[in-house]
Amino acid sequence: MRDKAADVWRGTIMICTEDMSSDLSTTPFLTITSTNGFQNTLEAKNILSEMGISFWRWSVEIPMTNEEQKLHYRINEEAAAASFFVPALEQSMNVVFHSCNGFSMGVDPSVFNGSLWTDVMKEHEKAHYHVMLGGGDQIYCDSVKQYTEHFKEWIEAEHGHKDRIKWTPEMRDELHRFYLFHYMAWFGAGFWRGPKGSTQQTNLPLAFASIPMINIFDDHDIIDGFGSYPEKTMTGPVFGGIGRVAYKYYMLFQNQTLVDIEGGARDNLTDDVEDPSWVLGAKTGPYIHNRSRSIYARLGKSIAFHGLDCRTERKIDQIITRETYQLNFQRIEKELAAAKGEIKHLLLMIGVPMAYPRLVWLERLLTSPLLAPIRYLSRRKVVAAGLVNEFDGRVEILDDLDDHWCAQRHKKERNALVERLFELAQKYSVRITILSGDVHLAGIGRFYTKSLNPTKHHKVSVPVINDHRNMLNVISSAIVNTPPPDTMADFLNKRNKVHHFDFKTDENMVSIFPCDVDGSHRNNKRLLPRRNWCSIIELDNLQKFDPKAARIGENRRPGPMGPDFKTSGDYTTHMGGGSKSQHAGKKVEHISSKPVEEELPIEALPSSLSLALRIEIDPSKPSGDTNPYEILIPELQLRPSSGLSSKLSSKA
Repeated sequence: MRDKAADVWRGTIMICTEDMSSDLSTTPFLTITSTNGFQNTLEAKNILSEMGISFWRWSVEIPMTNEEQKLHYRINEEAAAASFFVPALEQSMNVVFHSCNGFSMGVDPSVFNGSLWTDVMKEHEKAHYHVMLGGGDQIYCDSVKQYTEHFKEWIEAEHGHKDRIKWTPEMRDELHRFYLFHYMAWFGAGFWRGPKGSTQQTNLPLAFASIPMINIFDDHDIIDGFGSYPEKTMTGPVFGGIGRVAYKYYMLFQNQTLVDIEGGARDNLTDDVEDPSWVLGAKTGPYIHNRSRSIYARLGKSIAFHGLDCRTERKIDQIITRETYQLNFQRIEKELAAAKGEIKHLLLMIGVPMAYPRLVWLERLLTSPLLAPIRYLSRRKVVAAGLVNEFDGRVEILDDLDDHWCAQRHKKERNALVERLFELAQKYSVRITILSGDVHLAGIGRFYTKSLNPTKHHKVSVPVINDHRNMLNVISSAIVNTPPPDTMADFLNKRNKVHHFDFKTDENMVSIFPCDVDGSHRNNKRLLPRRNWCSIIELDNLQKFDPKAARIGENRRPGPMGPDFKTSGDYTTHMGGGSKSQHAGKKVEHISSKPVEEELPIEALPSSLSLALRIEIDPSKPSGDTNPYEILIPELQLRPSSGLSSKLSSKA
């Protein structure tokens, strides 16, 4: 990242060693060399030793040059060398965005023979990705409910007794051990096990060693729904304890930073200097008892990134405090002002999408007094035992609904944040794009300005390039977890409509999926329930290696990327619950596909971002191949106020 000095790339490298089998007579050292002749040898810093495992970290600074560099690094001159890319001084970074990197407890992983991490690494060979953004759930820790003893006893206790069970040293030590070795298995070897089987994602640790990463966390990095249960549940000693332990290992493995979770002396901690990338919350979170940690980074010349911590301060009726919002916006404004117009794009990463089909009606139904008898019988395991969760006996899906920005309790906070983002975009002439995951399907929500043509008396859109309210919410989920069935995506699509955010702004979903990955026509053009990941590359970079890249000045609609959208040739489609109108259950050979005509074309500019949702073609194939669906995101070019905008304002 370039957030400390304009001509220096800065990052960290961390390894774990097993003390019993390692020679620790000398401190591990790192040798790093560059294709331009740069070389350095660095000694590691031991930031933590526990349970027979030592954590060693190197802080690395690379002088940036006029050419992209490939850096090779090796530990102790014995281990195999790994490599990563650093962009040129005047280059924006090529970005991978992903979320939901793991399986839920009820999933049979053998259904998926391929891994999308294989596809990421194949694309990395061509694209030279400089950074990888993890949008939450980089690891699924829900198996803590099964592979523990003391915590499992708490899970299985009667709901009325849970808050009386104490947080014991035995439970604390057990959870430390679980999270430590769960992370080491997944991040170090790509291994996960659940009730229905196990998986080995061999390209996952390779990607983590090859593409520098920046992460935020979500509930499954802790445990399902953490932060979105009622206050009585969240303030119980055991629930708070698991939150603090999970937070420690999230910070350690995903951010290579050690934090104090006990609130006492820092005798075993060596992280005495805060990284300048962090934006700390105004006060400690209500359950984790640490300050939230959002993160700002400069991703090369024209792109800024801000990862908003939406979990540490989360309560059932709050996502982020007003004071912490203020600190985050102060940091972003400070960076945008200092850049003096050089930053054209701001990527804002949050865990859960905020422009997404509404489910408030379902929230009301599931909390209705009419369902109280059924909820009671479910808690007693008389009927529908899976209807309620293990923590407090509420309906299982309610924590997911309460997580959403459009939930009744969060709607006001969500609208205030969106309005403030509009103001930020207009003030600094920066295009803002929101990155989200969580929901296990691909789609793109959109805010945009509506205006009234005084002569034709109908709504017309302000051109995208001039519209500071034109803000996409890109949803890429899941890179590993299973997608919902087509029927669920179709149901959500039927809930989609144009929403009137305010008298100036509408919101809807982008029609980007006119066809499925096999080329067959789709009725549901807005939501695609397949595993996926997202590639974000400035058009000036993309044109250097991808023949499908848009030409400068070309007008391109959202949709399948390039003129020839081909499949693997022998892919057999599945019955799609209404999302497909033809070819269901038949082999489809290279059907021609075109972008959706209802979407307006967007002009390709050198500073435009090509954002491609890369959708898995066939989960039964080990290759993990994907097909890309692209939307161009232009920089924001504000035009002088017109009489039209004055009329629109006076109409309020």
